[in-house]
Amino acid sequence: MSIGAPTYRDSNTETLAATKSLTLNDARHQVLDPGGAGRTVNLPSETAGAEVIIQNAADAAEDLTIKEDTSTTTIAVASQDEDVYITSDGSGWTAILSKGAT
Repeated sequence: MSIGAPTYRDSNTETLAATKSLTLNDARHQVLDPGGAGRTVNLPSETAGAEVIIQNAADAAEDLTIKEDTSTTTIAVASQDEDVYITSDGSGWTAILSKGAT
């Protein structure tokens, strides 16, 4: 399932070198390694029913700061080995943070 439209079991694994901006066409499951420093992940515009799971796959203490599309409001901060499930009701984003398996 992509962030905005249903598909089947899509995911993206990536090491970041800068800020990542997601779109509604991106994979629903994002496995992101901050690549040696804390990074920002910008969500797409709020869309009812949109959802994304972001997994911080860092090999050290590097955070992923997840923000809304204008990069001003922080929705969640995922530390090393944490996952965040994010949904939108069309007017905002809601995040549930969990400690991933180590």
